[in-house]
Amino acid sequence: MQRETQRSQQADKVKSEIIAAAIPLFARGFDSVAVQDIAAAAGYKHSLVMYHFGTKDRLWERAAESLMTHFDQLHRDYFNKGPKPAGDRQKLKRLLLAFVLALRDLPAYGQVLLSEGTHSSDRLLWLHQHYFPSVFVEIQFDDARLQNSLKKVTLQRNALVGALIYTVIAAPQIALSAKQDGLASPDELYPISDALAGRLVEMMTSFALSNLDAGSTKAATRSSTTSQKKPKRRSALS
Repeated sequence: MQRETQRSQQADKVKSEIIAAAIPLFARGFDSVAVQDIAAAAGYKHSLVMYHFGTKDRLWERAAESLMTHFDQLHRDYFNKGPKPAGDRQKLKRLLLAFVLALRDLPAYGQVLLSEGTHSSDRLLWLHQHYFPSVFVEIQFDDARLQNSLKKVTLQRNALVGALIYTVIAAPQIALSAKQDGLASPDELYPISDALAGRLVEMMTSFALSNLDAGSTKAATRSSTTSQKKPKRRSALS
């Protein structure tokens, strides 16, 4: 019994080490990585990797599952750090800042989304079902418009998440461009500093809330215009 337990623990250790080695390699793109590369990075033979995972696709799924679980916990920890946010604006700022800081700590999350999101595949379907941090799903806003804009696939949600992912994941490129343009502190961009993360989130929060107000104004204008154009009913006596 003890030997079986030890073998099981050793197998779990080997699988964890292989998955840890696979995550940064898969972040470059599934097709750019061979199982032999992952085996070499983990320090094991190719045959042992295949023994534990069977196929490259299955290894990718286990690696993605581990990555998503780790990111979800990071995001939750950052969101719960500090006093409980009061009001929709503070909730949204905390939500987005937690996302940026978790991305900074675990950039492979964003890299996998970007590398897999450009073409249809079973991997993309898996990500669609699993990648969204649970706090985004659980959070409750007082404004129903804000609630809907983040809970559903909307242009606003895509713009928010896309801008944050690109700014953090493409930080090396952005920092290089900033340096070439002669900006004073390109080092603040990669990795993104706490101060810059705060300014980015403030800007995106304002964008999200002003977009809601603009949408409401347009909706009210359309409603008013429709009401004005609506023909009057003629009296039966006229």
